[in-house]
Amino acid sequence: MSYHAVLWEAKSIQEFLFQSGRLRDVIGASELVDSLTRELLDEALKGLGMEEGKDIVFSRRAGGAFYAFSAQRQTLEDFIALWSLLVQQYAPGLAYDIGLSNGSQGYPTHLEADKSARESLRQDGSRHRPALPIAAPITERSRRTGLAAVAMSTGKDGVMDAGTRRKKALSDPAHAEKNGFIRRFSPSEGQLSWKDWPMDMEPGDKNSFPYQGDNRTVALIHADGNGLGQLLMNARTAAKQHPEKFIDIFQTLSEGLDACTQHAAQDAVSQVLLPARTNGQPLPARPIVLGGDDLTMLVRADLAMPFLQAFVNAFEKRSKEFMASLETQQVTGLPKQLTIGAGIVYLGASQPFYLASHLAESIMGEAKKMAKKIDKNDPPSSVVFQRITTSLVDDYDTIIEREHTWQHDGTHYTDTLGSYLMGSVYADHLPRLDDLLSLQALLGQQDMARGPTRQLLTLIGLSPGQAQSRYRRWRQLMKDNKPKAYKEFMARMKALIPEFSEDAPLPYAELESEDASLPYAELEDEKWFSPLGDALTLNAVKNPLQANREEVA
Repeated sequence: MSYHAVLWEAKSIQEFLFQSGRLRDVIGASELVDSLTRELLDEALKGLGMEEGKDIVFSRRAGGAFYAFSAQRQTLEDFIALWSLLVQQYAPGLAYDIGLSNGSQGYPTHLEADKSARESLRQDGSRHRPALPIAAPITERSRRTGLAAVAMSTGKDGVMDAGTRRKKALSDPAHAEKNGFIRRFSPSEGQLSWKDWPMDMEPGDKNSFPYQGDNRTVALIHADGNGLGQLLMNARTAAKQHPEKFIDIFQTLSEGLDACTQHAAQDAVSQVLLPARTNGQPLPARPIVLGGDDLTMLVRADLAMPFLQAFVNAFEKRSKEFMASLETQQVTGLPKQLTIGAGIVYLGASQPFYLASHLAESIMGEAKKMAKKIDKNDPPSSVVFQRITTSLVDDYDTIIEREHTWQHDGTHYTDTLGSYLMGSVYADHLPRLDDLLSLQALLGQQDMARGPTRQLLTLIGLSPGQAQSRYRRWRQLMKDNKPKAYKEFMARMKALIPEFSEDAPLPYAELESEDASLPYAELEDEKWFSPLGDALTLNAVKNPLQANREEVA
């Protein structure tokens, strides 16, 4: 028997989700993307009279992608012709790639058909599909997206483009209740529905985002699994050795990865969001993406780091069971567990989400880079976070240069360590998030005189000489009046950066530029780094202080 394959992947999903910048449109776009490989795919098969498992089989159908196989090439050609038309009508403006295996005679194994289709998919990536409808010079455009308008909104949006109109249609609560993207975030004990999640960022409505008083700071979390490429290579190796198990292997991989992410998200909701709910208000978060090994969430600022910690811990734990299920399919060379790379952007609720999305994705890449520097094949979980206090830009290097680095007499001072390790795969590497949280808790105590500590960072930008004088004075006062807190501060700093010296003129340490985990590490001048800026950022967003914090001897 010969086989044919067709691969379809949505791309630039984050751009599609945040295109208009309104939460209701993001909600609708999330439902829309999630339903593509679920309800819409089922309807397409039904419309062609095809039966899954008989006429066509899928090795993956989740996370905005599907990989389909059939013994009949015409079956796949008919299917993809209808599918392309459906997607353009169902999700206008969504970019995607299609790859169809070559050869009318097919391939002797699913793996070879998949390889041919994957090459076609890569070639299709360079193809530009114009947005429809094409806008003539006199066409009115949506003021939020700049795309050609096709309808008039009855609300305050005015004219809408085709994509926004579809997103609004799917943001309807009835659709969410029926089709259940939001339900996958519900822990078994929670029984949550669309009514339990906010629908609007503007305060005042019962479905509005529940802020903490007048503080409207939120956080956008973007998390992605590490090592998926290596995992796929191991699965392909197993498929070469056992060609008859190709579909089983990749179905197990796809479904297992999806289940890990979903269960981890549910655990984080149960541990962090449900206890933070008050007076029957909506939960202080809004799910945006959940599929494959991806998670994107909008969370109240003070809960973002605890939510991510709970998610990472649960994902690592669940992935151990997932690895065991892959071993039953003869997949070898697997890590003990999977890990996560994550980026968190703290911003005001009125700032543009699409730029925050780009930045979150960018700093997530920085977190992954540091983790791979530690172990290319089995990287630990890691996070980079950034608080936006000025105009929002989506380039991490630019932010480090403009907002975190000061230069004086040929020396650059950077008040962030960039990436922090989290989860259970720490080994002996630094810096660790737990140590930063301990430093944050220490700085949050009255004994630490938070005002002078915070002023150090400002003084460095104005006058490093004054900063050194103030730091010497601060150390002397702490030694004389609060020796225990002073000793612990020095120990916490050294736990994060072993090169740190108590006698340093400033609370910074000179680190090696070869360390790829450090931000702005390519500078040729002297480079001094400090975690103080990161600790003060967490205090500023009211990240909960650690309970029962252990004292450093």
